[in-house]
Amino acid sequence: MNIVALAVVQSVTEFLPVGSEAHVALASRVLPLGPLVERLMIPVHLGTVLAVLVYFHSELLSAVIGTYHLAIGRSSDSARLTVKLFIGSVPMIAAGVALILLDMQPDGETSLLMLGWTMVGFGALLFLADRMGMTLRRIEHMSSGTALAIGLAQAIALVPGAGRIGITMTAARLFGFERTDAARFAMLLGVVPILAFAAWHSWTLARTQGWAMGTDGAIAAGVAFVAALAAIAFLMQWLKRGTLAPFALYRLLVGAALLYSVYA
Repeated sequence: MNIVALAVVQSVTEFLPVGSEAHVALASRVLPLGPLVERLMIPVHLGTVLAVLVYFHSELLSAVIGTYHLAIGRSSDSARLTVKLFIGSVPMIAAGVALILLDMQPDGETSLLMLGWTMVGFGALLFLADRMGMTLRRIEHMSSGTALAIGLAQAIALVPGAGRIGITMTAARLFGFERTDAARFAMLLGVVPILAFAAWHSWTLARTQGWAMGTDGAIAAGVAFVAALAAIAFLMQWLKRGTLAPFALYRLLVGAALLYSVYA
């Protein structure tokens, strides 16, 4: 039951702009999982990526076709989408590699104080960007420079509590992209970095601890897939008419609660 709860918390908050790390940190303090949390994060991330592949299968198929078009020197909308996703993914991957080379990887003990302040700060930024940003542009209007800028914003998600989807959507809204397109691009942009993280993390654990998926991992991956798919569908439907204000407010409340628990 604890495995199911952790998988749901991680996968749902991964794809809603509310910051997953703070929620996982709280869940790991409440649920008696111990070191199992680190091992479960790999199958959970694989389940969430599979959810993106299923929900956005047409866009990802277009990106695959675009890769072929680029290889043969053909210009097309699919090729342009592939270029945008590639350019946008580079900063996150480069930042992750730099952290690994500098041996500055997160140790899993991020303080509630830091998570509280980042939840509040990036929640306020999300609210302001959504209010200030115009709603004029679609993904097809995105330039390579804008894709790079949004990718740089995604790299900020390596700061504990920033939230990958939230900070990426914040940047996209500041550039005037429609809410649904901001969410779509943010989710597509996370496929390669999440897969890279899962591959690196599983290799590291396999080398040091003999990690294998196991029954618990399979359960976690399956639950994460279903929960993530539901979260993505909910967000995309919500953004057709609603704003990001409720998610920003939720971040502020959770962040305030974390800060209160530290300072009280």
